[in-house]
Amino acid sequence: MRAGCIEEAIALSARIGKEIKQCNKARLSHIEGKTDAKALWTAVRELVGRKQESTNVDGITAKSVNSHFADVLTDNRLRC
Repeated sequence: MRAGCIEEAIALSARIGKEIKQCNKARLSHIEGKTDAKALWTAVRELVGRKQESTNVDGITAKSVNSHFADVLTDNRLRC
C-alpha cells in the first residue's frame, strides 16, 4: 500500500463497519431475544449466511470502492 493511503483505507473500513453494524442492529431490533431465542438465532443465521440481501450505503457504491482501491494499488512512479 502506498504511503499516505493507509489512513484512507482505515477510514473506509471504519465507515463500512459502522454501516454493517447499524444494518444488523436494525434487522435484529424487532426480535425479543429473551423470549424468542429461536427467531433470534434464525435472524442471526440469515445475517451471517450467504443468502443475505444486499443493502445500499449512502455515498458508497461498487464503482467508488473499485476506484478507491485502483487508486491505492496503482503505483504512478512506474509510468513514463
